[in-house]
Amino acid sequence: MKQEKVLDAILRSSAINIAARGFGYVKNVAIAVLIGFNAQTDAFFMALTLISIFLTFADVFDSIGVPNLVRAREESRERFLKLSSLLLTFTIILAVLLLIISIFSYPLISKIAIGWTGDKKGYLALYFYLLLPYLFFNFFFHHFGAILRSERLFTPYFIGELIFSMFTSIFIVIGLLIYKNPMAIPVSFSIAQVIATGYMIFAGRRHLQVAFFIDNTSKEILKQFFYLTALYGVGHIFVVVDKIFASMLPTKCITALSYGLLIALVPKGILKLENIVITSLSEAGADRGKLNFYIKKIILISSLFAIVIFVFAPVLIKLLLGYGKFSQEDLMLTVDAARYYVLSLPFIFLWPIFYRWFQIKNTLRFVFGICIVSVLAMLCADYLFIIVLNMGIKGIALGSLVANASLCILSYLVIARNK
Repeated sequence: MKQEKVLDAILRSSAINIAARGFGYVKNVAIAVLIGFNAQTDAFFMALTLISIFLTFADVFDSIGVPNLVRAREESRERFLKLSSLLLTFTIILAVLLLIISIFSYPLISKIAIGWTGDKKGYLALYFYLLLPYLFFNFFFHHFGAILRSERLFTPYFIGELIFSMFTSIFIVIGLLIYKNPMAIPVSFSIAQVIATGYMIFAGRRHLQVAFFIDNTSKEILKQFFYLTALYGVGHIFVVVDKIFASMLPTKCITALSYGLLIALVPKGILKLENIVITSLSEAGADRGKLNFYIKKIILISSLFAIVIFVFAPVLIKLLLGYGKFSQEDLMLTVDAARYYVLSLPFIFLWPIFYRWFQIKNTLRFVFGICIVSVLAMLCADYLFIIVLNMGIKGIALGSLVANASLCILSYLVIARNK
């Protein structure tokens, strides 16, 4: 397959991601219209959050993979193939190990839903276990995605995401129409992930080899892995803090927050800039001039999207979801969530770019401190907005704004002072 230029990749991926977002729209409309917001939908989105704790490790390998593979590719083809085989070995070990850990650690991590009892707890356990195939195959999806992107084959990667989105939507619609049971949602996620991962393995079949060796590169990768795991673990505390406070809100709020965030993140989901920019930044050695170029463009684009969503949220959400069992209460909750989450959009666009700059420059020690400060800022903000001021859904979204703004402002200050 022929390598792609960044601009061409952005144009193609945007078109593919528009289609993927379209299927995502069908999926979310089906849930809202066919069953509405309730305790079971709250349980599904909470279960998805618990699963994402373990998917953090897939993100770690994804972040390690692309820069190291790009450097290996520039060195020689033989070196690239050797490193990709080593990373597949690590991926297999990690996927199996984390599947086992997730099963036995559920009683502990389920306590994140601190405000839940009774039926909600039962639904949460069921949906968590139904999502385990989704967790397992996600590791292989990310591995082959990193291989393809490091070779500047961006389009096959985004086609894989389209396949996942398409089959998830189809299975959810069929499941809810036939069985009227929310259990169809986690089952659909798992089946669709298996199919999408099968495509990614086929697209990257030239790299379907395993190998194990110890050299300076593999030692450095292991070192990066353990460091990034700690770093991503700190970053994931954002989600944990968010869900702890959100579980104290009334039924429907978890679902409304999830829908509001999905709507606020539609522009980011379409553009997927960080998955493309990382290759360009890696090739340029994280040149600060190139970074500033991307920052200016991202702030302009994301701010325009944020203004449009904030102003037209009531109309957009009613148009998209306002049918069937989607009630007026569901509408108002979702509008509040979307409007206040979208205030974070420029920072949400920028943070992955800043993070990858630190990674390429091998200065991730700064990121650890930045994340700690931002977590503390979020904790204080959530306590103020939820417990003291009783702002409900708006408080959760504003706490996210404080956290994301802290991440980006502190990151740029460190970058600006970096020699």
